[in-house]
Amino acid sequence: MEALFFIALLIIIILLFIIKSRQKDTENRTHQSFLSLKKELVELKETIKNLPAKELPVTQTDENVVQWRPYIPPIIEPQISPALPELTPVIEKDGFVSSPFTPKSEEPVASPKEPDLPPYVNPLPSENWWAKWLRNNPDLEKFIGENLINKIGITVLVLGIAFFVKYAIDQNWIKEAGRVSIGIGCGIALTGLAHYLRNTYRSFSSVLAGGGIAVFYFTIAFAFHEYQLFSQTAAFVIMVVITLFAVMLSLGYDKLELAVIAAIGGFITPFLISSGSGNYIILFTYLLILNMGMLALAWFKKWQAINVIALFFTLCIYGGWLVQNTLFGNGFLLYKNSMVFATAFYVLFLGMGMVNNIRNQQPFKAFDFSLLMLVTFSYYAAGVTNLHYWNEGAYQGLFTIALGMINFCLAAYFYTSNKGDKNLLYLLIGLTLTFISLAAPVQLHGHTITLFWSAEFVLLYWLHQRSNIRIFKYSSFIILILMLISLLMDWKKANDFNVNHLMVIYKSLQGFITNIVAVVAFTFYAVLLRKEQNTTVYVAGVKNNVAGTAMIMIAVIILYLTGVFGANLYFYNAKTLDIPNTWHQLITYLFTALLLWIINRYRLSVTIVLQLLLIAGCVGMYLLSIPNVIRLRNGVLLDQYPAIQFWVHWLADMLLIYLLYRAILLYRNYRSLFLPARNFVLWLINIVLIAFFSVECMHAYVFLTTPLQNINTALQQYLKAGLTIVWALCSFAIMWLGMKHKYKTLRIISLSLFSLALVKLFLFDIRNISEGGKIAAFIMLGILLLIISFMYQKLKKIIIDDTTR
Repeated sequence: MEALFFIALLIIIILLFIIKSRQKDTENRTHQSFLSLKKELVELKETIKNLPAKELPVTQTDENVVQWRPYIPPIIEPQISPALPELTPVIEKDGFVSSPFTPKSEEPVASPKEPDLPPYVNPLPSENWWAKWLRNNPDLEKFIGENLINKIGITVLVLGIAFFVKYAIDQNWIKEAGRVSIGIGCGIALTGLAHYLRNTYRSFSSVLAGGGIAVFYFTIAFAFHEYQLFSQTAAFVIMVVITLFAVMLSLGYDKLELAVIAAIGGFITPFLISSGSGNYIILFTYLLILNMGMLALAWFKKWQAINVIALFFTLCIYGGWLVQNTLFGNGFLLYKNSMVFATAFYVLFLGMGMVNNIRNQQPFKAFDFSLLMLVTFSYYAAGVTNLHYWNEGAYQGLFTIALGMINFCLAAYFYTSNKGDKNLLYLLIGLTLTFISLAAPVQLHGHTITLFWSAEFVLLYWLHQRSNIRIFKYSSFIILILMLISLLMDWKKANDFNVNHLMVIYKSLQGFITNIVAVVAFTFYAVLLRKEQNTTVYVAGVKNNVAGTAMIMIAVIILYLTGVFGANLYFYNAKTLDIPNTWHQLITYLFTALLLWIINRYRLSVTIVLQLLLIAGCVGMYLLSIPNVIRLRNGVLLDQYPAIQFWVHWLADMLLIYLLYRAILLYRNYRSLFLPARNFVLWLINIVLIAFFSVECMHAYVFLTTPLQNINTALQQYLKAGLTIVWALCSFAIMWLGMKHKYKTLRIISLSLFSLALVKLFLFDIRNISEGGKIAAFIMLGILLLIISFMYQKLKKIIIDDTTR
């Protein structure tokens, strides 16, 4: 305390002496200049008076002499130049048109002469401080006598007085009240000096006033803590008065520095007079009153530093108290009062960040938006923390929606009243959408979040189309991504609790409904995108038509996975994939057939390659499922599975035949697209058909002959004789199609298959085959070969004249 007084007193005396001495020097120099100028003026006046007066000759005016008159320029009327006669081309005898005039030959133009540059002169070296000081003080003796000695003397005198005061305090000559009086006197002196210099030294006077206010704060704090000269209430009231005085000075002087000092002093006042009782109600009430003062200050001045200081100290004080009581305390029972104070702080700082811009119709800048977002999210964090202890967090979602509605009401008010700029409106709309979107994961759980976001992203895009506000579109896209993530999390959660080997993505009716709602949401979203022009950009340069197609594909994929994994859920207790795999095939083929029918019916712009890839996927699934189908067939024959499950397989085969038929139609209708690999595609289609009929005829033969013999015997007979007959029949059908449609490639495929059947017959089937099978195979092949030969002979002219296709 004593050291503070000494330093303040020393600074005051030194500054007063320096300033007074500079002022005196300036006055002396000005007075000397004025006297010198006055003396020169007097001498000049005396010189003019002493000059002899000369009489000017009087000239007689002569009428014959031309007298001087002011020259008046004549008014010249503008002459209108006659119109130039039209130049008509002259027709020469040789038929060429001569030019109406012949330009003269251009004389060579002399190139401009470059000016002679002056020689480069090195700049003079800059004058250092010592040379400048010598130039300003040519008389060293005068400088030491008039300036230096008095400054040294006053410094020594101040140090002597300071040592004397310190000695007096040490000897207890100056009591506590005297020490406090010295501090208050220092503060008054600094403030008074600042007021005296406010017009000539504005910045310096602000520093002095700030120092005086700081001395006031610390003097009262020491008087309360060290000497107990004031009660806590009296000290608090005095510091509030000091704060109000500092605010008035900042407004009167229009100086931000004083407002900053006042704000900092106001926020540290509770800690300067704290007695350690920890009464948070009094503390937060004082903070509310102080922030109201800062709000009033923000009404008059746009000082961002005040808002930052007030927000920083409030966050530190309230946030530190909240963290201490929630993380390091045994339960938090003050959540209701804490929520009330947090709400009051939010309202004050929200107004503090917007009141001056709205009052003066100033645009909001990035820093203003940052403060508003910090205030909003800090309040949200405090509110969620308090409500966590209020009825076990039952009101957290309601609080999130309420905060979103507050921002929505502000946005509606600014929109209807034309107050605030467009960027503020967009910020409030963005905050509204953010909190409404956060309400789902805060309050809801699991599938309910996905349902909420499914409806929200469609609604946001619909609002974008109605209002043409792009933030709705971008928010819709963000919520769409979040919805997909939430849906995937629901699927993963359902499968994590699965105790069976069959994968599932939902385990209840609620999960099924969630998937269907997602499908409907993406479908409506695609419809909204289709309503706009195809050239309109959706997001990140993606066109609306491409985005609409992507939404349809997502909806189709979700619907397909819902059906496929629904079969897994239905056969949840199945030990193998035999039965679920059959339903997977049926759902996949049915789904693909419906897609192709919709594409063909409504002539959608879907590429041929994509349609063929869908069919190829179904064919690949069929080939990979052959082992499961064989086990299913054997299980049905051995009464291990219901017979209806294999009828499901037959139904799936009918759908696959339709898909293969669609592939043939695509090949025939768009043959030019397959021109580079036309024959390869045709061979591939025929191989798939032959494999399909070979496998399905095997299942049919085993089903028909099993009552008479066992499965392995029937299977061996089919592989040796039945498969050869099937290949022969397929070869005959392909040959008939090739002759009917005059397609040479089909006929080559037929002959190749006949050759393969003959090789198989004579190399493999002839051995260890029954007499009946051997007879049937030979007779069937012989008849077919004769028929083919007859067809070639009968249609010889057509085949020879046929152009290769």
